[in-house]
Amino acid sequence: MLSTLFAVALSLITLSSASTLPIVERDSGYLNLPIVATNWAGQTPGSKRQDVPLANTLHGTLYLVNFTIGTPPQPVSVQIDTGSAETWVDPVCSTAGGPSKIALCNSLPVYHPASSSTGVRTGSSNVLSYGTGHATIDYYTDNFILGGTTIVAQKFGVATSSQDIGSGIMGVGPELTGLTTYPLVIDQLALQGKINSRAFSLDLRNVDDPNGSIIFGGVDTKKYTGHLEKRPIIPAASAPKGGDRYWIYMTSLGITKPGQSPKSYTLSGGAQGQPVFLDSGATLSGLPPALAAAIVADFPGATLDPSTNLYTVDCAVASQAGTVDFGFGNTTIHVPYHEFIWRDPTGTCNVGVEVATDGEPVLGDSFLRAAYVVYDQDNQNIHVANAANCGTNVVTIGKGPDAVPSITGACNANSTAPTTPKTSTSPPSSPSPTKPGQSTVTPKPTSTNPVQFTGDAGMMKMSVAAVVVAVLSTIAIGS
Repeated sequence: MLSTLFAVALSLITLSSASTLPIVERDSGYLNLPIVATNWAGQTPGSKRQDVPLANTLHGTLYLVNFTIGTPPQPVSVQIDTGSAETWVDPVCSTAGGPSKIALCNSLPVYHPASSSTGVRTGSSNVLSYGTGHATIDYYTDNFILGGTTIVAQKFGVATSSQDIGSGIMGVGPELTGLTTYPLVIDQLALQGKINSRAFSLDLRNVDDPNGSIIFGGVDTKKYTGHLEKRPIIPAASAPKGGDRYWIYMTSLGITKPGQSPKSYTLSGGAQGQPVFLDSGATLSGLPPALAAAIVADFPGATLDPSTNLYTVDCAVASQAGTVDFGFGNTTIHVPYHEFIWRDPTGTCNVGVEVATDGEPVLGDSFLRAAYVVYDQDNQNIHVANAANCGTNVVTIGKGPDAVPSITGACNANSTAPTTPKTSTSPPSSPSPTKPGQSTVTPKPTSTNPVQFTGDAGMMKMSVAAVVVAVLSTIAIGS
């Protein structure tokens, strides 16, 4: 993957407040993009996708971003994914999966290359495999209009066929295979001088909270509490299975039950801690068997559901003021029970952890909703803090080894998410497609036809700020 600077300038619209357009930050060195948390019914988060019949699909939450492509601008809505690198649009809805995934797919806008005067087909194609799902794409270049910022001649995929995928994907993860030799979205934004370095912050929320965002080139000091703990990304050569992902060492894990002192579990990952990678496309957190079992044992009455391989628990537990505690150096991320436990449409509540049988532990949305995370690719660091919300104050990320500002969050501990459960109205997030043998891991595409970057399209002026996709949150449940 290219190692040059990058910058992403997107501006998105939150579906829950779609009547207003976001304010676009221009010439600021960053762009703050709302993330749309959308309910939908996806495949069971806790089971291997290739083993899950459609009868086991559950209601979930998908994290989408909205932007426009082409001249004149055409709206698109895609999943934001820290676990894959390439961007593509237009899945084939008739083969998206169960009825709910098809309904989701049909509700999303479609990009038509022939309707764009700046769209150019490169002549190359590829197959991106995501476990049981896959997409065959033709590569195009066209202008991406992300809020008020335009990326000229961005290369991306337009699906000609796909299977078991309900939305396109914007990959913001490190390039996994080493075969993608063209500038990715995050590379192009830096190359075209939109932000200072390849770094972005991610603040996921549930569907009850419209304040989630991804900020390319910036950090919002009023969205976290405490200091940002800097942790080095584990090099691929030292990571489990040699994967080039957002791997870091988790140095402690425990639980704080209501009215009790914190309890620690014994890690099994070695002297430096347990390797885990952070994946916004994973619903649950997958951990080694001993750690997963230890967490489940501390939820009274939790039992294994053999139809899903998930652990069910009394929904009343979600209203308790306990936390699951993930440690990284001097910082501990306290995940409230109401974020760690989720319920399906039948009213069954599930513990937000599963066994990572593939040897690649992952911290997914059940962790990320309680964390504020800055991904610094240029310096190969991850910065983590406890998520909070006490307003907005975005600070630009600079260049060099200290590009991410070492600023203590402006929020106090009382600014963090309330402990009242939102699981009753905020069903679980759906997993993004996975590799064979994985369960809730984000898409890790494998390239069958690496191609070179080609083509250049003329700059086009921004004629619209964003387009609202207003139907996602009303998709019928069920499959």
